Amino acid sequence: MSVSYWFDQVLQGMGPIRDWVYDFLEKKGISREDIPTRFEDVVKILLERLGTSARVIAYRTMVELYKEFSLSADFDYDDSLPEKFVFLRERVLADRLHPTRTPSLKLAF
Repeated sequence: MSVSYWFDQVLQGMGPIRDWVYDFLEKKGISREDIPTRFEDVVKILLERLGTSARVIAYRTMVELYKEFSLSADFDYDDSLPEKFVFLRERVLADRLHPTRTPSLKLAF
């Protein structure tokens, strides 16, 4: 699933925080499998705990997702990421977009 894949890729690039994030989300009732369908909750929960660091994780994940579906990531760090996520989901579903960089992935919304 693209959301899980890119979320994980972003976390891997941040070093040892990856395992902590997954453990923390699990304690909050969100398993790795739930991340694609509860991405907005993931961002909210991480923002409460990590502050602006969580925004970096969410922003980088969103940029990669937009690239994955050949869409221009024409938003800034300060833009509403939940709105951009909803827009992406709607575009993927309405236009039946498919992943371009990792074709074996599927987007779960």
